[in-house]
Amino acid sequence: MSDLISFLALANDVLQAVIVIFGSAVVLYHLGRSLRVPVIRAFSALISFVVIVYLTELLVSRTIISSSAETWLHLEWIGISLVPAAQYQLSDALLTITGAPSRKRKFLVYAGYFIGLTFLGLVLWTNWIVDDLVHMALTPHLTAGSLFPVFALYFWLGMGASFYNAWQARKRTVTRTTRYRVTTTMVTFLAAPVAVFPYLIIRGSPQDAVPVIFWPVVLLGNLVVGVLFGIMTSHLSYFGTVSPDRVVRVRLYKFMARVPLAGTIVLLVYILVRRGSPILGLPTETALGFTLVVTVMVVEWLIHAYKRPLERFFQLNDDPEVRRIQELSERLLTTRDLQQFLESVLAATCEAMHTPTAFVVALTPDGAKMEAVIGPLAEEPETILGEADWHKLARPQNENGNDTEPDLETADRFILWQNYWIRRLRNRQRDTVLGILGIRARAAMPDLDEAESQMLERLIEQAAAALEDRILQQQVFAAVEGLLPQITALQERRGAAAFGGLPILTAPANEDTLVDDPEFTGMVRDALTHYWGGPKLTESPLMGLQVVQKALHEHDTPTNALRAILADAIELQKPEGERNLTRAEWILYNILEMKFVQGKRVRDVARRLAMSESDLYRKQRVAIENVARTVAMMETAVSQNNEPVEEQMQHPATQERNP
Repeated sequence: MSDLISFLALANDVLQAVIVIFGSAVVLYHLGRSLRVPVIRAFSALISFVVIVYLTELLVSRTIISSSAETWLHLEWIGISLVPAAQYQLSDALLTITGAPSRKRKFLVYAGYFIGLTFLGLVLWTNWIVDDLVHMALTPHLTAGSLFPVFALYFWLGMGASFYNAWQARKRTVTRTTRYRVTTTMVTFLAAPVAVFPYLIIRGSPQDAVPVIFWPVVLLGNLVVGVLFGIMTSHLSYFGTVSPDRVVRVRLYKFMARVPLAGTIVLLVYILVRRGSPILGLPTETALGFTLVVTVMVVEWLIHAYKRPLERFFQLNDDPEVRRIQELSERLLTTRDLQQFLESVLAATCEAMHTPTAFVVALTPDGAKMEAVIGPLAEEPETILGEADWHKLARPQNENGNDTEPDLETADRFILWQNYWIRRLRNRQRDTVLGILGIRARAAMPDLDEAESQMLERLIEQAAAALEDRILQQQVFAAVEGLLPQITALQERRGAAAFGGLPILTAPANEDTLVDDPEFTGMVRDALTHYWGGPKLTESPLMGLQVVQKALHEHDTPTNALRAILADAIELQKPEGERNLTRAEWILYNILEMKFVQGKRVRDVARRLAMSESDLYRKQRVAIENVARTVAMMETAVSQNNEPVEEQMQHPATQERNP
């Protein structure tokens, strides 16, 4: 009988440990959102207090000194005394999110926490709530004090009030999905009183043993608590997020599989090995170290290898559209992927043509860009890009040097330039030149045999296809980037309408100013690209800014007024002291002044500032964001009749010293 009781007690300890692991993981998962979403904040508080209760119970069952057990039992009341207030706070948050806020309920939340802290103080410093320690085998507990019935009344009144609020929230829900989630959450409110109320205090008998039936009841109760809290977690995770339900669901289950589930499996293996290592004929430390490492590796491998089948099995990502999005994300080429592929093509070209050097130049709206190089160049890439008129080389010309209509038979011949053979890279329709393939000339004139010509044509097709695919991807990115603000707004509206219904859907839209537009930075970027004239400046939406209208009093045209505002914003990025081209604090200002005000080409600016073009583009993006932020501050200052921006802004150039 004693062996059975020991086994049941061990099983209960393991179950309690699993609840602690999963509960702690839930709190960590919601840690970022708990500060801004009331429902998640209250739920995280509730789970934290329940975890405290289970953790202390677990430690108490393993203590060997009576004074330690008594200390842990008193600390357990941190969770017991505050759970009613946390659950009432959660029910208030649910009722508020359905459109029924109440200052009275908010006051009751604060009052509940105050009362709970008062009871905690009485537990820690008096014997009015709990009294002496009862030494029972595997279940030590405290006896009830004279005011314990008062605490019990507070506990169950708080739980009853939380059930009432949850019921009111359920009646206010609009959609079927939301009503189902709130109804299920209301049912799972049973978990907290089942989990934390100190039932043994009522018994208070100083017997040395407990009936065998006690352990199955406790195991069943803890199992029910774990399941209820799991259901509550799966439903409350949707609150306060603008992501689609499928994204939230996948994110939650992946986290649970990688963190608490893996931790639970490791714990079970630890217990089994610790008890079974003598059977294996190995020292306990050796068996534990080996099996724990193997367990972690196997669990992570299983999650990685069978992630997609499990997602489909649980219907987490079973939508065909979701599958297409996943496949697209896995097959998209980054800039580095493109360079690696082009380097492979160029290496094969050098091998096939018996030449030491080959390169690919892409023709972009911002000018020619060296994409990949294999072998030594006779000059630096910047020099090669600066000396050649690549757009002119890309256009077919007649014998007199004049541009002609594309003639594929003549246009796809080699062009001799310096000591390189040049070939044009065309799109699949053969009507647009995407770039240039350069090969170090091995003779004064191309002398390829038929086999070499065939191999070269295949390699040229591969390089051209890579450039074309990258252009298509950039168009996709641009389209998606333009849709993101609308998608985000729709998701926010969808989440609010699920609880608010008619009032939310018929409420007037917020009257945001132009500087609140998600595309405001893009407007500033476009205006800067046509700083000295062009439709992106003359037709810019920025003309509607109050600061630009005010500047019209000093300038003859709206275009000059907008240019003056942009010039002022650029000057506000200028650090103090003497100008320097290479110091970090001057980089952003130098890029703005040289690229837009002086109108220099990208490669010239990069050469002057001693940086790569890719690094220049990254820093240019940060610089434009700073200018947009400054223009927004100038607009706010004018609309509110504030002091000049120079006197109130922190210098934007100091905000990004090393972008």
